[in-house]
Amino acid sequence: MSALGAARKLWKSALPEPVRKLAAPVLNIALQSYVRAAARAPHGAEGATGPIQVVGYFAGSHGIAASARLAARAFEALQVPVERLDVTDTKLGWDGRLAAPVSAGAWIFHLNPPELLAALACLGPKQLVGPRYGYWAWELPRAPRRWLKDAALVDEVWAPSRYTADALAGAASPVRVVPHPLFMEDYAKVPPAPRRTAFQGVSVFDFNSSLARKNPRGAMAAWTQAFGGDAECELTLKTQNGGLFPEALAALRAAAPANVRIVDEVWPYERVKALIAGADVLVSLHRAEGFGLTPAEAMALGTPVLATAFSGVLDFMDEACALLVPSRPTPVDDPQGVYRGQSWAEPDVAAAAEALVRLRADPGLGARLSAAARARVAAKLSPQAWFTTLPAQVRAAAMAAVRR
Repeated sequence: MSALGAARKLWKSALPEPVRKLAAPVLNIALQSYVRAAARAPHGAEGATGPIQVVGYFAGSHGIAASARLAARAFEALQVPVERLDVTDTKLGWDGRLAAPVSAGAWIFHLNPPELLAALACLGPKQLVGPRYGYWAWELPRAPRRWLKDAALVDEVWAPSRYTADALAGAASPVRVVPHPLFMEDYAKVPPAPRRTAFQGVSVFDFNSSLARKNPRGAMAAWTQAFGGDAECELTLKTQNGGLFPEALAALRAAAPANVRIVDEVWPYERVKALIAGADVLVSLHRAEGFGLTPAEAMALGTPVLATAFSGVLDFMDEACALLVPSRPTPVDDPQGVYRGQSWAEPDVAAAAEALVRLRADPGLGARLSAAARARVAAKLSPQAWFTTLPAQVRAAAMAAVRR
């Protein structure tokens, strides 16, 4: 049992629950201070060896979990020894998983600062020998001040895009852009879902990721302005977790015209990919994206993408391979309360509608965008391209592990 685990066991056995509840905030602050101090202590960053350790919520269904899975798989594709340390909430006990110090060529935490701090507390920061990197996702123009300070918990922060890296300006450790790797073989033979209409669009989002940020109402407005109630042009809004926000889901359904279909279900991701593969366009009139994994995957599938020309997507998307929609800055207004303060983008619905009309009228345009998009993803987001963005120290450790 770790020292932290022993202390927690003593805490639970020595004090009655009412006292523990009153004292918990003070204990939590003390624990955080201890973990921060221990994490900043020397940890063998220069001379450590061993497999790459990727730490994350591997069992999760959200973006930060997907990033951990993609990184581990990219190392494997390059034949680099890598181990996965799953710290999904339900699996992480206070006794910790590390009974003794573990040396690694790199510890890569696909966890945002609050979750990183919790993982370090549970694992024991003194048990992690080797350089540490934090892969952080953020969608607004400026990251929280606490995040900038907690960059000191790692030797370097990795951001999925230049947009997110800019949001982390002023962090206590260096910030590097490391995009998500994609695997073209995952998208080469995806059977498209059966066609329902002559021209099909799709928009994919999770209610937990903020309806306001993903902006499906903007997608509906552009579709309606482009095609009215034309039954031969159908937009599918593929959502999940709408049941957690019943009023928002009901309002979205009430606003949807007859040629907009809303499907709020949890699907296996292969089925989601088939839906995207069978569409004539993926519509992403987002107000902000830290990276934009769904648009990138649509590009890999060869489905033309209509996207707001703002934030993370601009690292892998331009007019040569996508239909980009201009926008203007607007204050954040998120009724779900996921995001607040600052500003994000308001896409031009009229420009989006014009692009949709153009795409439907010119099949050759869709074919050109499809080919260019596949080529772009293969060039910029392959495991090999991803590997070149890593720090020289990590690449050297990876190659040394391969030779061993």
